[in-house]
Amino acid sequence: MIGVIAADDEQLALRRTGQLLESLEGMAVLGLFDRANALLDYALTASETIHLALLDMEMPGMHGLELARRLKDIFPEIQIVFLTAHDEYARDAFEVEALDYLLKPATLEDMEKMRSRYGKRTRTYEAPAITAHGQVSVRSMGPFSVAAGGGEPLRFRNSKSRELLAYLHAHEGKPVSKAQIMDALWFGRDIERTQANLHTTVYQLRKDMEAIGLGDAIEHARTAGGSYMLRWKAAFDDIGAYAAERRLYKETRSLGHLMRAVTLYGNGYLAGSGYEWAAPRQAELEIGYIDLLEDMVGVYVRQQRYEIALNPMQTWAQLMPLSGRLHAKMIALLLLLGREEDARDYCGLAQEWLEDSEEAGWLDIDSIIASPAAMFAAAPPLQSGAPFQD
Repeated sequence: MIGVIAADDEQLALRRTGQLLESLEGMAVLGLFDRANALLDYALTASETIHLALLDMEMPGMHGLELARRLKDIFPEIQIVFLTAHDEYARDAFEVEALDYLLKPATLEDMEKMRSRYGKRTRTYEAPAITAHGQVSVRSMGPFSVAAGGGEPLRFRNSKSRELLAYLHAHEGKPVSKAQIMDALWFGRDIERTQANLHTTVYQLRKDMEAIGLGDAIEHARTAGGSYMLRWKAAFDDIGAYAAERRLYKETRSLGHLMRAVTLYGNGYLAGSGYEWAAPRQAELEIGYIDLLEDMVGVYVRQQRYEIALNPMQTWAQLMPLSGRLHAKMIALLLLLGREEDARDYCGLAQEWLEDSEEAGWLDIDSIIASPAAMFAAAPPLQSGAPFQD
């Protein structure tokens, strides 16, 4: 489905645009907006990918061209279509590589042509033929879960079956020796009993997977003491998707990729599982996630979207409770929101948390009050590509 939004300050025209879009096959209307800022606020927090935006050129408060440029900062791949009652803007529309330019009132025929042009420009994805296990969806951010084609979830008979599959999946198709598995899942237990537990768990797991058509996904090799490996190629793997979005963000500095990476991270790698073997990977991913949160807070503050910045700021503070610099930024953000009393209260709490720590030196409330924006003055370093346009 093509996720589409539209903006027009004329309510009747906006409703008509929405109706025409809904009549087109393959279009999912995600939102209709009569103010530019409302559209941008949605785009900054949307969990869905926005593929296409239809924008009135003469929106009050922000010209359609500027709105298009800001949208492209968030979603670089978004396609823009301009709507206007005047044709003198046509040349300007191509400054932002607009997909189309429609004179109002647009007709269904206009929309169908626009839809066809979108397909040609983006080479609309056609799903390839499904190979064995090609419809598997795997989620490791949060509780480990697997679903087969059609969304049917894998139901585990016990917690060890879930942990074993998570462990094999973490090795990305590489063989894992029986000894290594037993050491990770049953460390310090009696060897004979552990071997029996492993065989029973593998048997039960295969039965569970067989129920959703994945019975042959676990391969057993008898050489070198025996090993197991996972033979599937998931259509969706949230760990891989997170890594890809984070890499694209570092390359492009696109807010869209940043937001998708943060959304995919969720509560963290195998959160709440208690798997000791997962701890190093959890720590590694959390460090990268903290970097993303800091960048996200900085972007929103520079855009003066302080309310939106508060949620990632709070998440960041929970992950780094002993950082004076972080608490100073939280105080500064509360001040920018006009909440001085809350800022002073938070400063008092932070001073208690950091008592006898050098980190407490960051908590000079008078200095922060004098210039709260200065706490966010430094932009995140660029890896490559263009910087954010604030």
